[in-house]
Amino acid sequence: MTATNIPLTYLGGLTAEEFLRDYWQKKPLLVRNAFADMAYLVEKEDLLSLAQEDSAESRIILEKDGKKPWEVRKGAFTSKQYKQLPKTHWTLLVQAVDHYLPELAAFWQNFSFIPSWRRDDVMISYAAPQGSVGKHFDQYDVFLVQGSGQRRWQLGEFCGKDSAFVEDTKLRILQDMPVTFDEVVNAGDLLYVPPKLAHYGVAQNECLTFSFGFRAPALSHALEHIVDTALEETGAEALYQDIDLQAQKNGSWLNPKHLQQLQQQVLALLNTPELLATALAPFLSEAKYEDYEPMGEKVTPDELQQALAEGAVLCRDPASRFVYVGEQGHAQRLYVNGEEICIDEGVDGAFVALLADNTQLTATNLTTYLNHSLNVQWLCEQIKTGYWLVLVD
Repeated sequence: MTATNIPLTYLGGLTAEEFLRDYWQKKPLLVRNAFADMAYLVEKEDLLSLAQEDSAESRIILEKDGKKPWEVRKGAFTSKQYKQLPKTHWTLLVQAVDHYLPELAAFWQNFSFIPSWRRDDVMISYAAPQGSVGKHFDQYDVFLVQGSGQRRWQLGEFCGKDSAFVEDTKLRILQDMPVTFDEVVNAGDLLYVPPKLAHYGVAQNECLTFSFGFRAPALSHALEHIVDTALEETGAEALYQDIDLQAQKNGSWLNPKHLQQLQQQVLALLNTPELLATALAPFLSEAKYEDYEPMGEKVTPDELQQALAEGAVLCRDPASRFVYVGEQGHAQRLYVNGEEICIDEGVDGAFVALLADNTQLTATNLTTYLNHSLNVQWLCEQIKTGYWLVLVD
């Protein structure tokens, strides 16, 4: 977990609190050499290979001349298709690379001061020289970390529904973007871009870019889950009440006071902490891909203890989402991938919270809790399900 009041080098010396106060969803931030150890974690060949897998979500964007200058191709791709690509002006994008690479997923811990249910995935792009995806804006927050090579980033202004887009393309390419920021980033540099801020990145040479994206759940979907849960819990029993009804002259007139009273009763039905947690925890913990099923392995308590003692790392499944309800740092209920996971009686809620809060843990972090057999047995059950992995060098 990231301390919220300690200066962080990868945020340019800002604390997490300062970053959230001054930059988050407000303005961009460029930090040089923020993540030097990430820059070469993935190579071009690794990404090209992953994009050949049917399980990986990938696409290629080509910028061409002519009346239709942009083309989008969806993966999986073949070696033959790669060989047919031009030498310049194309980009390969692969989603959720962190799902396949626990070492990459571990970097999420640097952003643990942001609720983990806001995380989407780590997309990695490989761009040939002059490759880009055009002038555009996103609906989500993104931390862009430069891998190998260099990219020139230009930023514009915040966009909205009136922004004009290039016609005859599936991509939302802006027709125009007044430039307010113009910098070339190098390996390890970090650029934070808030939602709806226009940006345009062009590869100066062959380069890789890591995009840590933070999703913003649709409020309409959240409301749907809240209403569904309220209806399940109250059924048809909750009815409108107007015990203080007063006579009115025109019976068909919709009295604003009655509307306000109806609104208040509906909101009172929805606005209870217990109902909100019951409704939203499964929704906010849903996996990125709804058909995803983790693959676990059977391990005994003794085997787990021995593996950790010998230096194994306990890794939270990178493709799963974890949310717990209770006190901060103490779980009373745990949800993973939209389902409530039973916390057996006697299992320490602080232990469950520690597991859910951290992408990777070692014996040093876990010693206190692993002295209790119920904690170890419960963890072995979750490893069997696939929610946690034991990584051995």
